[in-house]
Amino acid sequence: MFSNMYSSLAVLGLAALSSAMPLVTPDHVPQVGTSTTDVKTFAAASFSCSSPVSGLSASDCNYMSQIGMAGQGTNARSNNGNIWIGSDGPNKFLYTNRANTPIILIVWDNPPNDYQSSFMNVRTSKISYSLAAGASVTVSMANGVSGGWSALYNHKTTLSQYGQIYNTWAEFTTGNYATVDISREVNMGGNTMDAKVSTGCTTNMNTCAFVCKSGNTCGTSGSYDLINCSGKNAAYGLYNGNPSGGCQGWSNGSGRIDASFY
Repeated sequence: MFSNMYSSLAVLGLAALSSAMPLVTPDHVPQVGTSTTDVKTFAAASFSCSSPVSGLSASDCNYMSQIGMAGQGTNARSNNGNIWIGSDGPNKFLYTNRANTPIILIVWDNPPNDYQSSFMNVRTSKISYSLAAGASVTVSMANGVSGGWSALYNHKTTLSQYGQIYNTWAEFTTGNYATVDISREVNMGGNTMDAKVSTGCTTNMNTCAFVCKSGNTCGTSGSYDLINCSGKNAAYGLYNGNPSGGCQGWSNGSGRIDASFY
């Protein structure tokens, strides 16, 4: 996750990046400089919800604004070469709300060298979608895209003090060495999530999951583990001395991801 060049004073989240080797999975990297000055530059945002994007309810849009998010998601409805709503892309993610409360699905990307991409108070997501209990939506992604997703539950989930979604995350990289994992590093007490690869690998709260060795939040080198990541299409490796891994077996769109929220 964090390399030694970033001495962390704050807990910063993860974003999957494609690896240079097929057995090493998304590298976990800092999403912003970690000096106190950098963190203090993040001011709470607010935005207008007079015209919510398609798929996002007005009340959910207003909640996002109230908690300091930078804006609504793009919610593209056709192939934009990145992340869009629909099932016509090479990589298909089916998101299902299996909780008994409504959620707001948030999906972001991690462009190269953008160390703030997961900070929703300074970046807008690619998808912000209202999901009632039992509802689903399919999202397509191009190859060569990295990013993550999380959810805001029942207008109760907030951002962390640094501007990231304070909940369980999933991370992904599409393309040649496509990988997906669950990360609990931002909030070990977050809501339950999983992601199942159709070719046979599941990442959840206790399998192929990044967890803190101690405490509720972590992120510095040596502070986290990747647990129980073995078996079919599961991969485990090291990056800068820290664990890296997750569920593979869906390179270049060869499998579908079924992601659930509980």
